[in-house]
Amino acid sequence: MIRNTLRFARFRSFRAFLVLALVLLPTAMLLAYPEPAAVSKSWQLDITYKTPQVLSITDLQGNTRWFWYLTYKVTNNTDRQQMFIPEITLATDEGDILSAGRDIPVQVFDAIKQREGNSLLESPVQIIGRVLQGADNARESVVIWPDLGHDVGQINLMIEGLSGETAQIQNPLTGEPVLMRKTLMLRYGLPGTPPSPRQQEVVPLDPSWIMR
Repeated sequence: MIRNTLRFARFRSFRAFLVLALVLLPTAMLLAYPEPAAVSKSWQLDITYKTPQVLSITDLQGNTRWFWYLTYKVTNNTDRQQMFIPEITLATDEGDILSAGRDIPVQVFDAIKQREGNSLLESPVQIIGRVLQGADNARESVVIWPDLGHDVGQINLMIEGLSGETAQIQNPLTGEPVLMRKTLMLRYGLPGTPPSPRQQEVVPLDPSWIMR
């Protein structure tokens, strides 16, 4: 925990700090932050998803690189079409934090689409746009992130863009307003220390809606 505490000091962004706080700090220490409304007045897309999986690719230098991915489907059951602009952040119990999909080689998505055998699967860039109403217009995509290369016990995926609900709080360090958005947090345990990512067990934990 000492190492994690030191990592907090590196983040100038309050939203980045809050991502790690949600993972590492006891719930009681976060009670001052707003929670999603019990009955929201804002639009919200429905989402279904699968457990994260791992795959490897060989780069041009012949090196094996490992990547994780999670496929999902969003359905618009609201009363109008909605714009879907997903922003997905990965955080771990070891203090790692990164934006999913950033600097991912194109061949990784191609390999995932081929493995899944899903012609409707859109890349993280293609999925950005309008989602029309109804199950027939549902859209499917994938969250991709590189294997971190070190042992972690839990990963948390923060999926922002599924809801129009927002809240504003004050940054306790600067006093400036911070806009928070309703975000789906998916949690997974990664027990043990396997010799290869392919042998890593993934244990789904309870998901939750948060404001971040």
